[in-house]
Amino acid sequence: MKRLLLILLCLPMIGFGQSTLFFSEYGEGTSFNKWIEIYNPTFQNIPLDEYRYNFCFNGCDSMQWEYSIQFDSGYVLSPGETYLLVHHNSDSNLLDLANQTTNILSNGDDVAGLFHAPFNTVVDIIGILDSSDNISAWDVAGITNATQNHTLIRKPDVCGGNIGDWSLSDGSNGSSQWIVSQIEDYSDLNTHTSNCINTTTVEVLKSLKKSLVEVRDVLGRKTKTNNNQPLFYIYDDGKVEKRIIIE
Repeated sequence: MKRLLLILLCLPMIGFGQSTLFFSEYGEGTSFNKWIEIYNPTFQNIPLDEYRYNFCFNGCDSMQWEYSIQFDSGYVLSPGETYLLVHHNSDSNLLDLANQTTNILSNGDDVAGLFHAPFNTVVDIIGILDSSDNISAWDVAGITNATQNHTLIRKPDVCGGNIGDWSLSDGSNGSSQWIVSQIEDYSDLNTHTSNCINTTTVEVLKSLKKSLVEVRDVLGRKTKTNNNQPLFYIYDDGKVEKRIIIE
């Protein structure tokens, strides 16, 4: 029987080099003081029309997102630029800096995802998609319940999202990608310190040989080849190929 391989995508992604957008900051504070920030670590202008802010309260029943929120139409995020979503009832310190307001932000136990619509994949996530309703908050970098009453700031050396696998960034599976700061720390809002956009990174990427690192499904889970389903083949030069093998 013939096997047909469709390679649908080849783009830099997922923290092995220059990547796509990711969550650079998250805050859960008193009352409605909540926010989440997105950062562009690449050398390219990225249209936010291609992305969605996905969300579930507590956990996603049957692994399905409850909300998929569009960003401001036509907005293009420049290299090194941030985009800030805040709760529409938050205080003026947040509202004055906001690019967009919403009432869909976490109480500490809710799942937020950055979703790339054209390729139907989660590029970054805070929380666990299939969590049960008894979760009160998630630990980060050894700090208990860090997603509640804290500010989380992505470390400068992080250049890509966690592909929907929270354990790759929270510190439970290696070093944490987050700095856990005090509640309502506004000092880093609308800016992000990053080591990703520099000439050294470009030279390192040029010297890498392309070897397969791992394979993940559209939910970001490690997997083996599975015919007739889209899978992401991640290489050590920072590229990702989306493939479907049809029997």
